Amino acid sequence: MTDPNYTALLLIVDRSGSMEFIRHSMVEALQGILTDQSKEPGRLTVDVYSFNDTVTRDFHLRDVADVVVQIEPNGNTALFDAIGRSVTEFGRVLADMAEEERPDTVQVIVVTDGMENSSTDWTRAAVRDLVIMQKKEYQWDFVFLGANQDAVMTGEGLGFDRGSSMSFDPSAKGVDSLRYAQGRYTSDLRRKQKRVFMMEERLAALEAENDALRRQQAESQARAAEELPIAPDSTSSTETNPETRPRPEGNADATDPSN
Repeated sequence: MTDPNYTALLLIVDRSGSMEFIRHSMVEALQGILTDQSKEPGRLTVDVYSFNDTVTRDFHLRDVADVVVQIEPNGNTALFDAIGRSVTEFGRVLADMAEEERPDTVQVIVVTDGMENSSTDWTRAAVRDLVIMQKKEYQWDFVFLGANQDAVMTGEGLGFDRGSSMSFDPSAKGVDSLRYAQGRYTSDLRRKQKRVFMMEERLAALEAENDALRRQQAESQARAAEELPIAPDSTSSTETNPETRPRPEGNADATDPSN
């Protein structure tokens, strides 16, 4: 029987060049998740793999309190290689443990801000088969967190459940929302009360993006308003003769930022 009080976390973190824009926010978010989890009951060990063109194991079966997240962005995004290699190696390590020492709960979290563009050893199909096998045979939990993409669609293509995949805005606000959503998810999982990402969490993680759209809409409407002629005074002669009123030359269409 596996150890019901032991959770093993595998964290796979993108360190490609584009992560520079959210590096500090992401480090704080991931470190915050680990700090919060260290306060939860039960044992938690953490493996951290980071990747760009290459894949590196930074921490191996370390106590959660001893892990310091670091991201030094550069290079491309070998997403398939990162998932394939880390999950395979992690699985072998757990398989070599005595059953009573093996974690009862295993969670894999993938965090990326871009799409696959440089893997050489693993394909999408191979990663998908691996993820599905680990879920089906060993009940591993897989989470896909992605920016600049439809993370639900990307995650599903790699075998991740739709409910366990979430998009986030590549901004301090979006990453901060990711922190609390993922922290809640992991805590529930460790308590054997798994709940996938909720609608309010998904909206919060994209709120900064929606704010930007609203700002763009407001600026567009403001520019359009400046181009309109000033409405005549109610006492002017043009008010009594609609044919002599100035006519607007254009109108701004609003775009729904909720989509």
